Amino acid sequence: MRGLALPLTLALLGVVLILAGQLPLDEGARPSLAPIATPTPMARTQTPGAAPSTGGTPGSSPQVTPIPSDGVATQIQIESVSVNVQVVRLAPGEPLGDCCAYLLARTADPGRGTNSYIAAHALGPLFIGLWNVQLGAEVRVLMSDGQVLHYRVTEVHPNVSCPDPDAEPMPNPPLDLLYAGPGCEEGGRWTAATDHERLTLQTSQGFNRNWGELVVVALPI
Repeated sequence: MRGLALPLTLALLGVVLILAGQLPLDEGARPSLAPIATPTPMARTQTPGAAPSTGGTPGSSPQVTPIPSDGVATQIQIESVSVNVQVVRLAPGEPLGDCCAYLLARTADPGRGTNSYIAAHALGPLFIGLWNVQLGAEVRVLMSDGQVLHYRVTEVHPNVSCPDPDAEPMPNPPLDLLYAGPGCEEGGRWTAATDHERLTLQTSQGFNRNWGELVVVALPI
């Protein structure tokens, strides 16, 4: 039994460390934002002579994503991965901070019929939940005029390259990062304007830019 004492002690210590690593150590820093309420679904107006819609569940009224006239995004929530973050617009040349999610300076606010690019650090209170997001997850955006815009995740793109020559290289990088071209062209194309309503969310995958970026696309419901 004496010979088993050390292995048992090490095994017990390992279990304790694993459990400790799963504790939400940064939970106290999580912003105390109220959940974004889901408004009562609105029925679409049927245009005379138009074919009836076949989308949605029979007997249900589809939700409408209205286009606000002058509202700006103030909050984003993805309930399935515990993301609930304040949104502010990033000033030109300003780096990302640790307080919120940032709407890229040169992109439009949500609801304007084009691409809205929102980025945040991979921290517990911010966008680290995107690492676990699934296709079909609902995204809600609260606008300053009280409207709630609804989106659904349609694409998840890991390993988007935007290398930094001054950062430490990633050990054993995935092949799509290893053979990616220089510069941030691949990452930058996700920020471009589109001819349709789109929400593009971005966070990092590691400790620096060489670990790649995670890009999530959501389209209006």
